[in-house]
Amino acid sequence: MNLVEALAEFEAASTTKRATGTPRVDGLPVARPPERVRRGTSRYAFTTIDVHGRLGDRSLVRLLNWLPGTSLKPTVLNDRIIVLRRSPGTATVLKLGHIRLPAAIRHRCQLHAGDGLLLTTSAARDLLVVCTTAALDQALRAYVRGESP
Repeated sequence: MNLVEALAEFEAASTTKRATGTPRVDGLPVARPPERVRRGTSRYAFTTIDVHGRLGDRSLVRLLNWLPGTSLKPTVLNDRIIVLRRSPGTATVLKLGHIRLPAAIRHRCQLHAGDGLLLTTSAARDLLVVCTTAALDQALRAYVRGESP
């Protein structure tokens, strides 16, 4: 079951519950005051990967203050999530500030040119997490089903 099917089932179940629950009363919408959202320390970017393994977005690399030539050590989790840390390794920050993932990592994670990736980092950590769309789909399906991480 893909994410769209899971959401469709969730919506159908919600509609059934609403139909059998209290009747809906139509009327003027009531404005609610906006909830104050506390901004977390995590930062996100969505990017694509090119044919040479370069990640298009450089904003989080700049936020981490990773300069060109910085050596990065990639670690792969479940063939869907890549964690990059500043340490001697097989990935580097290129001259223009892009990160290029090694071919072995791209093959293991089944990444191809044009694939979308979610990048995330925290100001308190010196690492960058790269999530494939397969990892995002899995997390969203679990969320829709109400499973805890």
